[in-house]
Parts: sequence; C-alpha cells; structure tokens
Amino acid sequence: MTTYRLFPSTSGPSSPVSYSGAFAAGVGFEVTTGGMWFDGYWWWVCPTGQPTSPQTFALWQVHQEGSASIVSAGTATSGALVAGQWNYVPLPSPIMLSVGGGANFGHPDGGGTANYVACTGFTGSFPITSNQFGPGDPYSDGVSNGPLTAFSDQSGSQPAPWGNSQGVFSTNSDVTGTCPLGGSDSSNFWMDVQVSDAPPAGYGGSYRIWPNIPTIPGQLSNDMGQQTTGTEFWLSEPCAVDNIWYWSPAGAAVLPSRCGVFSVATQTEVAGSDNGSPSWSGAAGSGWVSCSYSGSGLVLPAGKYKVCIYSGGGQKFYQEDIDYFSSGPGASNIVNGPLTCPNTSNAAPPGNSTYQDGSWSYPDTFDNHDDGENRWIDIEVTPVAAPAQPVVNAGAFLTFFP
Repeated sequence: MTTYRLFPSTSGPSSPVSYSGAFAAGVGFEVTTGGMWFDGYWWWVCPTGQPTSPQTFALWQVHQEGSASIVSAGTATSGALVAGQWNYVPLPSPIMLSVGGGANFGHPDGGGTANYVACTGFTGSFPITSNQFGPGDPYSDGVSNGPLTAFSDQSGSQPAPWGNSQGVFSTNSDVTGTCPLGGSDSSNFWMDVQVSDAPPAGYGGSYRIWPNIPTIPGQLSNDMGQQTTGTEFWLSEPCAVDNIWYWSPAGAAVLPSRCGVFSVATQTEVAGSDNGSPSWSGAAGSGWVSCSYSGSGLVLPAGKYKVCIYSGGGQKFYQEDIDYFSSGPGASNIVNGPLTCPNTSNAAPPGNSTYQDGSWSYPDTFDNHDDGENRWIDIEVTPVAAPAQPVVNAGAFLTFFP
C-alpha cells in the first residue's frame, strides 16, 4: 500500500492569524485514478496561538459552483490537537473515492467529475498563507502527488472544474451542515488529506464503480424511447451481486421497470439476475436509487458483463454525461478492487455505455454523437472467498501389508 498527501514534508506557518469567531477551512482536491481510498485528514496547528480543542472534519463533493453534497461516511472528530505539528485525524473506516475530472474540465456539464473538499470547523485563530494558488504562486499548477491532486485557484493552470476557489473557507464552523466554498487571496489554510491505493487490511466489504459521489454532474436526457441501456464491467474474481444502482435525475418521471446483468461473451442474461419488477430504494428524480440483490445468491464468475436497466418508453428516465468514456474521467479504465469499468476502446465493440431500442435485450448500440456518454448505471459487488479445500489426512489412506 502506498499513501499520498498534499504536503507530506512541508510545515505550515509559525503563528496563526488572530481571529475570535467561528471559522471553517478546507482544500479542494480529486483523485485521478480509481481504486483510491480516503484515509483521513491532516491539520496544521501552529506552535502558539491556535485552538487545540477537538475539531470536526468533513468531506464534501462539489457538483456545481457554490453547491456541494456531504459524503456521509467522511466525517471524523479529532481528539485534543498538538501544537507545533501536523495532526492526523483518521476516518473510523477508510472510504473509496470516485475518479475525478481528467481531461474534461471545460465540458458544459462538468465532465462527470468527482471533486471533493476536505474541511474542518472551529472557533478561534487559524493558519493561513496568502498568494499560494494563483499565477506566479508556489502552487499555481495545483499540488500533485501521484493520483492525488489539489486544484489551483481559478486564475491558475489547474482550476477546479466548477469555478470554485482553492483555499476555501467560511465563517460557519458547522462543516457537516455547510461546505466552505469562499475564497480569499489564493490562500492556503493548511488543510491536507491522506489517500491510499489499496483497501485497509482485512477489508471484506463491497465495491462500486462510482463510490461516494453523492451528486452526479450532467443533464437529463430528452430521450423517451423504449430501450435497454447499460454499463460494461469486468470482474477479476467471483463476486456476489449486492445492488444494481442507477442515477434517477431531477425531472425524471419514471423509474426503470426492469434490471439485470448480461454476459458480454454470450450476449444473454445471467441466470438469476433478471428482475422484471424491481423495487427501487427511492422515487423517480431522487438521485441514486438501488435495487437490492442481497440474499439472492447471485454470484458472478470472473468475466465481462453489462449491468442494465430498461424503460418502456414515453417518459424521460436517465441522465447523460457525454464523452465520459472517451475523453472524460472514464477515458482510462476505472479499477476498484476486483471491479473494472473499461473505457470506449477497451470495452467490447462498439464501446462502453451502450443501448438497444425496443424490448428488453442485450444492448450493443453506441451513440457516436456523444462519444462514450455515461448514463450512470452502477453495480455493487462483494468478492466471494474461494471455498476452503478439505484437509486430507494422508495417514488415513495407508494400508499395511504383512
């Protein structure tokens, strides 16, 4: 396992700015490859003059300028802080992050990016160094360490895709209720994060293609046709299917009336996966909804598949994020544990995110106009341990002859 930080060998200022009110400080960042885990927060405490009482830390996903959704599993509270050093505040359990923007920053619908703000709230003085993320500043190109990237300010060369500043702050210390999104003088408030490229030891949980991205950038498609549509995924080992997930965007009038998994090799349904009357976890237009397969006994062997939904037509039902698998975040294969979501060129021809008009059937039509659009159909799986091999007592088979 390799861990990554933004400022692993840089100390913050020796003294804080004098302040007596409520305050929140944060940093905007993304990870550029799948399979990355968010471990926790690092917070610089100056040698003197800064509060050392316990603080709350939170993780938000920014989905448009000035608007964000909290990642519920990303909240942690520190113990008493130690002055004159970086303080590490781990999450109770590390969480997976979705892959961020890649080359599609300028796309009008945001390129399906998963960009995050890590922040902490408190009352009192705080560390600050002005003029850090703008042109000619030390971090005008952002801060990169392997797959971890902190954005520059909007005037720098690596701005956040939604137009937010770097070095974000607010005068509201409730960081679980409000994400700090204000900016001031391209400042560094000395918030840092730690991510790693492997699950925690002993992790036995599930995997998704797009974990911990609570709100999806993109737009409601005008398509109201009768069709099956799906996302290709690969498994490197046998996995139990826990849920089929689907993003039902605001304005959608209907939920899919069928869902299931197709084999890419045979272009047929996987036995036991076809659900002709799915019970979705939320209403149409409510965002991520899931159809549970827990307890169904559905186990997929290693191989290539498509997770699919079906609508009978006449109503808008899905969100599209064009170019996602060609030049957007999915342009490289997204790999989370045993689960891989291939890009356009690596997916089975004609590409990833395919559809088929008409009745429920294997989707193999590609929208060339939108060049690998993402329709946000996801699957959640848990690896299944190989059955234990019986222990053979060799002595039980020995026969002695006189």
